[in-house]
Amino acid sequence: MDLVIHNNPGDQSVFLSDPDSEKLKDVKMDKVLLSDSTVSFHYPKIGLSFKGNYYRQGDSIQGVMSQMDIKWGATFYREIQEKIVIKRPQEPKPPFAYPNEELTIKNGGVSLGATLTLPKNSGNNFPIVVLASGSGPQDRDCDLLGHKTFLVIADYFARNGIGCLRFDDRGTGKSSGVYNQASLKDLASDVKACVTFLSNDSRFANNPIGIAGHSEGGMHALMASVKNKDVCFIIELASVGTGGREVLVEQQYLIPLKSGKSEEYAAWNRDLYAGVCALLSTHNSEKIVDPLNAFLDEHYQKAPEEYKAVNNPVNFKLGMHIFLNNDWGREFIDFEAKDYLKRLKIPILAINGAEDIQVPPVSNSSGFDQHFSKKSRPQSKAIILPELNHLLQPCKTCTIMEYGENEITISEDVLMLMRDWIEGLNK
Repeated sequence: MDLVIHNNPGDQSVFLSDPDSEKLKDVKMDKVLLSDSTVSFHYPKIGLSFKGNYYRQGDSIQGVMSQMDIKWGATFYREIQEKIVIKRPQEPKPPFAYPNEELTIKNGGVSLGATLTLPKNSGNNFPIVVLASGSGPQDRDCDLLGHKTFLVIADYFARNGIGCLRFDDRGTGKSSGVYNQASLKDLASDVKACVTFLSNDSRFANNPIGIAGHSEGGMHALMASVKNKDVCFIIELASVGTGGREVLVEQQYLIPLKSGKSEEYAAWNRDLYAGVCALLSTHNSEKIVDPLNAFLDEHYQKAPEEYKAVNNPVNFKLGMHIFLNNDWGREFIDFEAKDYLKRLKIPILAINGAEDIQVPPVSNSSGFDQHFSKKSRPQSKAIILPELNHLLQPCKTCTIMEYGENEITISEDVLMLMRDWIEGLNK
């Protein structure tokens, strides 16, 4: 992906453009920090951040771009670079052989922009799946690193007799609201609002409605389905079958280790998140500040030198407060999948990738399998598919960096498994 940044002389403003997009032209960035040798900024609408280093007489700014829980190297040059053509063979192109409806769905004071994809010539009782995205603000296509996973899923479902509703997260695309102010319960309520919208449409009075959630979206799916008779089935894609705290702590060990960091670095990072989670569980928001800062000061002193080289103590502490010391963070680490699974009586399909380093597959797949309710179990499955990463792509190195390099958006095996399982429920 080609991006262009520029700032006004004498001004701390930074503007970002995508030469190939009419929607991203000279957009002013947030949280801009400029010094003699560093630059950082944030684009809250899509949860994109950049931190980099430069030299005034140099020819580039080298740093790290991040979106959701994904980080990758990014370099900005003074001169326009030759465009790299990204191949995405699964991405569907118009004209489409099925109808798409643009919708606005209300959830209290929030309006959600959405697309309803309907299968062509499929009769009256076809299933409809609401798609729930993972951590970070995502648009309805779940556009991440050049992959549009939800668009690919919607297209596959439509061509196989299954309807699909996908929506822009709060503050993204055509949706109102502020994503970073939303709690886990708020995000789950958005998914529930989409289900309610479909169930209130007289056209779909006899259509089974399900939810497919990816990663954190699977948590939203479970929360939105409890005591909700409109939800007939759930698909959990690379999602949490244990607890939010357990997944967060384990991934913060596996991700740096897989990216080539030392055992010491990975263990320090794991202990950081374990300590923060423990404090959040025992202190309310009014009493957490001093003990959390004391823990972070002490833990920063133990940090590997390579971490200290790119993270000063002020930004280190601020980042942890912003990330977890809020309603979303507290609800995330307190989340336990079993609390919902044991109350759900509907079929659940849980698919995890064997090479996932963000939601470890063995423990989370086992968590699903152990806690399906008696009424859910006969039609429920917990499956680990080999050689798939967190995005459920076939992978080789299986690092986070490979997500964008991979041409495949989502494994055909996953698409077929979802289709066959849904079709089996309605026979």
